Amino acid sequence: MKKLKYLICLALLWTVWGCSEEKFTPDQYLHGLGGEDYTPNEIDEWILKNFTIPYNMEVKYRWDQSELDLNKTLVPVKEDVVIPVMQIVKHVWIEPYEVLAGEDFIRLYSPKKYVLVGSPMYNSDGTIVVGQAEGGRKITLFRLNRFTPTDKELIQEIMKTVHHEFAHTLHQTIMYPEEFKQITPAGYTSSWNNVDEEEALVLGFVSRYACSEADEDFAEMISRIAVYGRDWWEQRIAKAHEMYVNAASPGQYAYDPAEAMRQKETIVINYLKNIWGIEFYDHDGEKGLVTMVQEALDRVLNEEYES
Repeated sequence: MKKLKYLICLALLWTVWGCSEEKFTPDQYLHGLGGEDYTPNEIDEWILKNFTIPYNMEVKYRWDQSELDLNKTLVPVKEDVVIPVMQIVKHVWIEPYEVLAGEDFIRLYSPKKYVLVGSPMYNSDGTIVVGQAEGGRKITLFRLNRFTPTDKELIQEIMKTVHHEFAHTLHQTIMYPEEFKQITPAGYTSSWNNVDEEEALVLGFVSRYACSEADEDFAEMISRIAVYGRDWWEQRIAKAHEMYVNAASPGQYAYDPAEAMRQKETIVINYLKNIWGIEFYDHDGEKGLVTMVQEALDRVLNEEYES
């Protein structure tokens, strides 16, 4: 037994001694530390020209797990969708705000980093995250590998996410009026994923996600009206009022949801105008944000922009 212990100790010493012979030198390459070197390609040059130089904005599409939740399983974005997606972001988000608020507006208030991810991010409750904003400085877009340039529904979904997250950036910079939170306070719930769209409408919300909390409600108001249009919004208002009028029993609803939605709309309009100098709707013969976003979406879908 003593001989066996001696041999084991000798083997361990030999292993340690052998390892000590591998000397580290400062120029030795360690994979993944400090980032990977790469040669800029056409995508990088396009991003530099269209986002980095004019807006001091970084667009990350190469895989970098440090930018994402380490506990989530995600997939890199396909390189062939990077430019098409970011072209749409530029035309449908940046350019309307530039026209309405001036060239410096996006430089001053835009998130300085976009991170592009191919797959959606799933929450434990089964809901899907398609976009995230972090402190007004970074926006992450998920589920981009589904992108096709003629898919109107998906393009609207992407741009709704962009406008939604930018609305968070705006109210994180200067908060919207406190009265907004008091319009439908009883309707906010952490279980918003169990609320269907019709139920949300009856409660006075533009979408079921708007039921999650006031900040999301505010961002949903701006993004959905801008991306789906004023006609869509008026149809939602009309439907909400119809459901209220045709309630199964008197007093079924505590308030007219259409009126609640109008109150929220008024606050959004005044907030954008008074704080940021942006007209939400057309005014005095000039186009507002909603019209400009709608026209940009039409041009994108009709492929009227140059690549």
